[in-house]
Amino acid sequence: MPLSCPVQSGLTDSELALTFGTNTTPGILPSTPTPSTDRDANGMIKNDVVKRIVGNLKQTGIIPIPKPSEEEAYLAKRAKFMENIKSEYCFYDSRYKYSLEKVFAAIRTAQITPTADNKSTVSRYLESSKVLNLRLNDLTQIINEISNELLKSSNNLEAEVAQFNKTIQEQKTKLEEQNKIISSNEAAAKIGKQMVKYTEEKGRYSDNLLKLYSFLNIVTLGLLFYVYRASANE
Repeated sequence: MPLSCPVQSGLTDSELALTFGTNTTPGILPSTPTPSTDRDANGMIKNDVVKRIVGNLKQTGIIPIPKPSEEEAYLAKRAKFMENIKSEYCFYDSRYKYSLEKVFAAIRTAQITPTADNKSTVSRYLESSKVLNLRLNDLTQIINEISNELLKSSNNLEAEVAQFNKTIQEQKTKLEEQNKIISSNEAAAKIGKQMVKYTEEKGRYSDNLLKLYSFLNIVTLGLLFYVYRASANE
């Protein structure tokens, strides 16, 4: 199951703090944020805590459990569960991208007019971006553990689950790099500097390269560029 989140338009600031899940479609993220004591030095959830979270999801029936006499029903439940996971990831991913767009716009405004209000807006969107980045990072950790559990339970759909987990892990690597930038004490200045460099570099791209990447959302391309340049400078 490839991870391709649809573009969600019409988001507002009031939706940045919303959490995924209903009584019929519960999320896999804990309802209470994982405390710092359950995280490592990089802010990631400790492995034993991830296993405990997944264990609770199995006990509550959110993760389907296979039964020898009901394999067909189990496979249907598992397929539905995987779709729910994708929906939860995309729920936070869309809000994360929206928040980043607001960060970039706020930084541009603050560079032109460095008032206290404009700087406060930058800080507000940086904070929401950090929260959403952490949620996505938590999700990728939990999904990885769930995928390993599902691969043990049945040979059916093994390739599909494995491919989905591979995609999630690739996203996790990007999210961790982005977290280093937006969690920095000098995040606004650092991103602002990279935005200027990105604009300069973009002007040097050949027409062919511009055509090649024209399908990419400018926020995604720009953020990857910030990550690349920031990582290269560290």
